[in-house]
Amino acid sequence: MMLILTFVGLSGMSSAHANEYPNKPIRMILPFAAGGGVDAVARIVAPHLSDLLGQPVIVDNRAGGGATIGTELAARAAPDGYTLIVASSTAL
Repeated sequence: MMLILTFVGLSGMSSAHANEYPNKPIRMILPFAAGGGVDAVARIVAPHLSDLLGQPVIVDNRAGGGATIGTELAARAAPDGYTLIVASSTAL
């Protein structure tokens, strides 16, 4: 299963704000139910990402609608780099 990790909004951050990032918890949205393959990978990656960035990374499972609920939630998130989506390529 091919996994894609998309950092929503990171490309839009200016270099002036780069030194301040991250200064609040990061939300990792999974458009699948807990217990699946994507969930297992995300829960392994989240603590390492948290250690690397120095902020908590919260795994947020938003299953339903053939992955459209979680995917839409991530797409509508503020473009500030604090919302990630972890999904298989078919969901995206």
